[in-house]
Amino acid sequence: MKLSLFISDLIARGPLYAVANYRIHTPVPLDAEENWRFWTEPKSLWLEWLARSYPLEPARIAYINAMLDRDHSVGIEAHYDVSNDFYALFLDTKYRFYTCAEFESDTETLETAQTNKAEYLRSLLNLDGDEKILDLGCGWGAMLKFLQDIGHRGELTGFTLSKEQQIYADQELGLNVSLTNFITHPFENAAYDRVLSIGALEHVRPKELEQMYQKIYDALVPGGLAVHQFFSLAREPYPNSVVMLQLFFPGSMLVMHHTHIEAAERVGFKITHDSIHDYRPTLRAWYDRFVANRSPALELVGLETFNRYMTFFPISWLFFQQHEADLHRMVMLKL
Repeated sequence: MKLSLFISDLIARGPLYAVANYRIHTPVPLDAEENWRFWTEPKSLWLEWLARSYPLEPARIAYINAMLDRDHSVGIEAHYDVSNDFYALFLDTKYRFYTCAEFESDTETLETAQTNKAEYLRSLLNLDGDEKILDLGCGWGAMLKFLQDIGHRGELTGFTLSKEQQIYADQELGLNVSLTNFITHPFENAAYDRVLSIGALEHVRPKELEQMYQKIYDALVPGGLAVHQFFSLAREPYPNSVVMLQLFFPGSMLVMHHTHIEAAERVGFKITHDSIHDYRPTLRAWYDRFVANRSPALELVGLETFNRYMTFFPISWLFFQQHEADLHRMVMLKL
């Protein structure tokens, strides 16, 4: 990466963005131990202050608003349509969940922790087995496959914006998953008994949020439940981390958690459950598996994409370590 581009990034996007982009474009694979330490070890107070303060909020807002002019599919395809075989290198081998697991002990495998998460969400869904369920942003169909495996008899439908994920869910798992933008597309074939999302509401932009909850509310039968796992901002609406986020999810913008609650309640939902969970063990598990599969990863996607994910995991770990966001599991009841 040229020094002139680094300086340009530094001036326009701030030190976090500039350093991350510089390391992504390093001409050699990033070293696993050095890279993790670089992002996660505490820095001096003045460096922390600089990283949080620059660029100033008006510049952050202007940049993010410009990025939000893009279609939702741009960011989804940029991050997910890399290669199904690539993601298989670090996700759990049973379901391919690319969302926060539930580690109940330090000795559990990623596969066990992801099954724990699925069981937790199943308990929140409060199922008897015949419910008609819609999974928004269903990824590779992990939760739908879990429900299918435990014998759910009701109709299961999933939406994704990733072509690679849709192909896998359809051809490999035989699931009813369509290439559909759940934010802009009407929910056909309603009414649903349950609407589920795991790691999807992060892609709903602030101005779209209340309309999204209204659409979910309208798609549910009376007494139906919406169950969501997502992370939301905890302290400020435009932290510098969301500028850096554009390197990994261009066009995505997180929302303050109280904004989620207020929007859901305005459309008529009653919040019956809201718990906070720790994303950090999952991110570390993915990183360790990714590092262990360095050679096949480089062969599949090349140096720049390899370094991008090497950067993404520890940065995300730091995001939660510094409590800029929290991972929530929520239940919303349609009265």
